Amino acid sequence: MVKKRVSSRRNRRVTLRDIAEATNVSVMSVSNVVNGKSQFVSRATRLKVEAAIKKLKYVPSATSRKLRSSQEFSIGMIIMDEAPVFLADPFICLLVAGLSNHLSSNNYSLTIQGVRPESFKQASLFSVAGTDALCAILCGSEADRRKNVEFMMGRHQPVVLFQDKLNIKASGIAMVSQDDEKGGHSITSHVISRGAKRLLFVRPLVQWPAIEKRLKGVKKAIARKKGVTLDILKCEESTFEKTQEALAEYLADAEVPDAILGGTDAMGIAAMRYCQDQDFDVPGEIMVTGFNGFSASNFSTPSLTTIISPAYEMGQLAGQLILDRLRTGRFSARNTLLPVSFKQGGSA
Repeated sequence: MVKKRVSSRRNRRVTLRDIAEATNVSVMSVSNVVNGKSQFVSRATRLKVEAAIKKLKYVPSATSRKLRSSQEFSIGMIIMDEAPVFLADPFICLLVAGLSNHLSSNNYSLTIQGVRPESFKQASLFSVAGTDALCAILCGSEADRRKNVEFMMGRHQPVVLFQDKLNIKASGIAMVSQDDEKGGHSITSHVISRGAKRLLFVRPLVQWPAIEKRLKGVKKAIARKKGVTLDILKCEESTFEKTQEALAEYLADAEVPDAILGGTDAMGIAAMRYCQDQDFDVPGEIMVTGFNGFSASNFSTPSLTTIISPAYEMGQLAGQLILDRLRTGRFSARNTLLPVSFKQGGSA
């Protein structure tokens, strides 16, 4: 006589039905909890199901999940940048970390792609299926950015745009930014209050919306200040070497500024090092500031006066906005501006 082999839970994948039987609730209720639709179940049921999931070590089947929901459970992140090492930028790195961590905690994956401006529409994220929504950091003129956003929206997916304030009324797009204009105003007001009259703003040649906002804040801060002048120095790239090369060329023909305002921390630190190498006292003869306030600003000597950026929180917020849109059909917020804060260092 052949004994019938009996499968045990120990030797097979735990299913939604197993969770339902263990908690004495319907399979539909378990499915709602697993798929983030907790609004359809009571709090007591949700807690009971979550406890059973943990106890039984339930792992959702990605394939079944996709079939049930017609979703890919993947978000695309496209970063427009000339530099191939775009992820080395601290702002982008922290923003992506916040976005990725929030999505992964909700069982979504994140696919990241960097593209040059001229190759934007040829990005593989647009040519293959596999994402439920798109996030983007764009550069270029307002007209070019608008065209690229319209191209993304032509894929009929929700879009979250970082560090931009394009006036687009379509319900399928949300924007998350930090208050760069206020940051530019704050740091400029600080150096003016310490006696700076000749200011130099060092910025990348590439048109980043965030840099434009910072510069707008700088200009507003000096608008009514008599005797305060502003020069703008554009660097081919925002690298350490290119910033120093541009600054050397500028100082060869121009009067030494009282304060150098770096468009980023990296540019600020590069400027400070160059000034020190030329035997200028920082901040005695030249004050130097940065922008975004990441860890590198703490390791310069003196420490860099800068603006603290909520980059990680911006990523987290974008992740939540995307999930809200996918689950409810609408963004819980369309335009969000997160505050920045001033950080006093020894450089200004």
